[in-house]
Amino acid sequence: MDERPPQRLLETPSWLLTQIATTASRRTREVFDSVGAGRYHYAILCAVEEFGPCSQAEIGRRLHMDRKDVAQRVMELEGQRCLERRSDPADPRRNLVRLTTAGQERLDQIHAQLTFAQEELVDPLTPDERARLITALQKILGR
Repeated sequence: MDERPPQRLLETPSWLLTQIATTASRRTREVFDSVGAGRYHYAILCAVEEFGPCSQAEIGRRLHMDRKDVAQRVMELEGQRCLERRSDPADPRRNLVRLTTAGQERLDQIHAQLTFAQEELVDPLTPDERARLITALQKILGR
């Protein structure tokens, strides 16, 4: 029995992206569950690593995350000693979130697991096709 979806759907980018997103979400959720983290934890660690010490508000803007979600995840990561908050020398009323050594190790651990899952996801593609896919997706997102 042929289980292929209708051709019209196979030619619809939104349908294809949704199917791929569902598969990718399931696989990344498995990774996050196995390492005891969440996608927001990972995103925040990535942001602080790349952009250096920054406020929670800046993290939220960069990641398009709700302020309350950022605050909750930063508190959780702080409890795990992955992040620390310190007063901003330029404005003592504001805290800056910094990555700790333990946070860098945690980020590297999660990243290694996610990299393996990402490789599985794009396994049918050649390296050149993978690069073009990432470029096309970034273009669609306007990045």
